[in-house]
Amino acid sequence: MTLKFRQLRLRAVTAEGIYGADVLFDDGLTVLWADNTKGKSTCMQGMLYALGLEKMLSPRRDIPLPHAMTSYLNTDDERKIDVLASRVSLEIENGAGQVITVNRNVKGETDTRLIEVDFGPSLTTEIREFRRQNYFVRDPGAAQREDGFHHFLEGFIGWTLPEVRRYDAPEAKLYLETVFPLFWVEQKFGWSTIPAAIPTYMRIREVQKRAVEFIMDLDVYKLELQREQLAEKLAANAKNWAVVHEELVRFALRSGGRVVALSGRPVAETAVLDFGHIEMAEDADWIPLNTMISRFRKIAADLVESPVPDVADQASAAAQRLDELTARADFLNAQKISLHSVKQLKASDILSLQRRIRTLTDDLAKNLDVQKLQTYSGTIGTLTPDRCPTCEQALLDTLMSQNALTAVMPIADNIEYIRAQKKMFEDILLRERAEENERESSLSAIGSELGEVYAQIRMLKSELVAPGSSPSAAAIEERIRAERRVVELEEIQTVLEDTVERLKLLQADYVGLLDEQSKLPREKLSPQDRSKLNELTILMQQQTKEFGFKTFSPTELSISEDSYRPEKEGYEIGFETSASDAIRLKWAYQLGLLELASGRQTNHPNLLVFDEPRQQSSSKVSFESLLCRAAGSKKRNQQVIFSTSEDLDTLKSITSAIECKEVIFSGYILQKLN
Repeated sequence: MTLKFRQLRLRAVTAEGIYGADVLFDDGLTVLWADNTKGKSTCMQGMLYALGLEKMLSPRRDIPLPHAMTSYLNTDDERKIDVLASRVSLEIENGAGQVITVNRNVKGETDTRLIEVDFGPSLTTEIREFRRQNYFVRDPGAAQREDGFHHFLEGFIGWTLPEVRRYDAPEAKLYLETVFPLFWVEQKFGWSTIPAAIPTYMRIREVQKRAVEFIMDLDVYKLELQREQLAEKLAANAKNWAVVHEELVRFALRSGGRVVALSGRPVAETAVLDFGHIEMAEDADWIPLNTMISRFRKIAADLVESPVPDVADQASAAAQRLDELTARADFLNAQKISLHSVKQLKASDILSLQRRIRTLTDDLAKNLDVQKLQTYSGTIGTLTPDRCPTCEQALLDTLMSQNALTAVMPIADNIEYIRAQKKMFEDILLRERAEENERESSLSAIGSELGEVYAQIRMLKSELVAPGSSPSAAAIEERIRAERRVVELEEIQTVLEDTVERLKLLQADYVGLLDEQSKLPREKLSPQDRSKLNELTILMQQQTKEFGFKTFSPTELSISEDSYRPEKEGYEIGFETSASDAIRLKWAYQLGLLELASGRQTNHPNLLVFDEPRQQSSSKVSFESLLCRAAGSKKRNQQVIFSTSEDLDTLKSITSAIECKEVIFSGYILQKLN
C-alpha cells in the first residue's frame, strides 16, 4: 500500500488576474517553509480538502481553507483582492505506479461536493487528454458506493477497510477520516493527543483501536470479530436446536407421550442422538413408542385375520365389553381427577418455590453489597453482639436474652448459606417442573383414551339394540381403531425421526463451529501482532532517546497491548510528561509506524505529513534529530512532508546536512501568475 504526493496546485481567480502556487514533492523528506500567515496552512489544508478529508478536522460542512482561497487574498504590497473563483488540484501516485490528478473547486459555480479525477499526471505533464470522471464526497454513500470518491480512493491506495461496530448501528465501514490522522498530523488539533486526534463523532466503537489495528494490519480485531461471529453462530445454533426440540416435546405432549434421552442443547457426540426416543403414557406406566407400535400392529393383524361376527354372536361379548369399558372410563376419570388435584397442589408449591427463590436472590444481593461495603471500609469483624453498630451503646435492657447475639454468622458464611439454599430450591423447582410436564403428558393421554372409550361405549350400546343378523359394527370399529392407532403411532415415530435428522444437521454445524473456535488462538494477540507491537516499542524508545525525551528513561516506554498507546509500567502516559516531551513522544510514535511499515506487512501508505512539527517550543536539537531521522525515509522508498515556519537560517543549517527537498516561499505563497 502506497500513497505518494507528486504535486499540489492552488489557483485563485481575481479581478486582477490569476494567483496561485505549485508545490512539487519528492521521494523521501520534503520540507515546506513559509513565514507565519503567508499561506503555509493553505497548502497543507488544501491537500486535505482535495482528498475530501475535511471531516477529519470537524463534522461541520465549512470549507477548511483560509480566506486566501475563499474570500480575499493579500498581496506583497499589503493590498486585499477579492477571490472570484478558486480551485485545488493534487497529483498522487499509488504503489502500482498509477497516477491520477484530483481536482476540487473551493469557490465557484460547481458544487464543492464534486471531485473531478483525471486518470493521468495532468499537473506534471503538458498532456491534457486524460480520461476524466466525477465523484462525490461529504454525502452519504461516499465511502460505500461506486461513485463515491472515498470508495474510489480506498481502492486506489489498495486498502480494504474493515467493517467495524458502531454505537448506533450494528456494523459500518472504518472511514478514511479515522485512519488518516495516524500518518497526517494537522496543525490545529493533530498535536493534541497520542497517537492521533481521530474523530469520534462517527460513533464507531473504540475507533482509535480499530484505526491502529488497521494501519498495523493486526490480527487482533479480525480474531475478535471471528470470535464474536462464532459466538453469535453458536448462540443461533443453540436457539434453533432448542426450537426444534421444543416442537417435538409439545407434539409428544399433545399425543400423550414424552421425549426421553434427547438433549435440549447442542451436543457434539453424534451417537447421543440415536438414544433419543418417545415414551407413551399408559395408566401409571410409560411404554416405549416402538413397543406400543409393535403391540398395536399385532392387534390389528389378528383382527384382520379373524372374520367379522354377527351382532347375535357378539351380544354377550358386547355386554361384557360394555361393562369393562364403563369400568375403564370410571377408572380413567378417577385418575384424571386425582391428577388435576395433584396439579393444583403442585402449582401452589411451584409458586411458593418461585417466591422463595426471588427472596433468596434479593437476600444474596443485599449480603454481597454488605460484604463489599465492609471490604471497602475495612470493618470486617467489628460487629459485636452487645453493642449497637451505630452508636456503640450497650444492648442490655431488652426483652430477649443477649445470649441470642453471641453467635453471629460471618457475612461470608451467610452468603454461602444463602447460595446453597437458593441452589437447593432451584433444583427442587426444576424437579417439580419436570414432574408437571409428566402430569401434563399423562392427562393428555388419559383425555385421548377417554375419548376412544366413550366412542366404543356409544358403539356397543347401539349394537346391543341392532338386528341380530347384522355384522357387528363394534368389531369393525375395533379393527378400524386398531389400524388408526398404528397409523397415529407411526406418525409420531416419523416426527421423531425427522426431528432427529434436523438435529443431526444442526449438530454437524455445531461441530464445525466448535472446530473453528478451537483453531482460533486462545490469547487476544497473535504472535505476529505481539512481534509488531514489540518492534514499534523499540522504534519508539530509540527515537524518543534521539529526540531528547527527558521526563523519564525512554527504556521505560512501551506500547499497550490493549489500547496501543504509549505506556509506562502498565499505565498510560497522561499529564506526567512536559508539553515538549509529549510532542517528542508523538513524533516517535507516528514516525515509528512509518518505519515499521518498511519491514513488516502493514496497511501503512508509506506517507507521513507533519504540519508544524516543532510545537511547544521543542528545542533545535530535537527538531534537527527529527529531520535527520525523517530523511532516512528515502532509502525505504517512503515519503515525509513537513511544513514549518522555523527560523529560516536555522532550518537551512539543518537541511544542508541531510538529503531532502526544500520548498521555500519568501513571501505569500499565492503569487500572481503570468
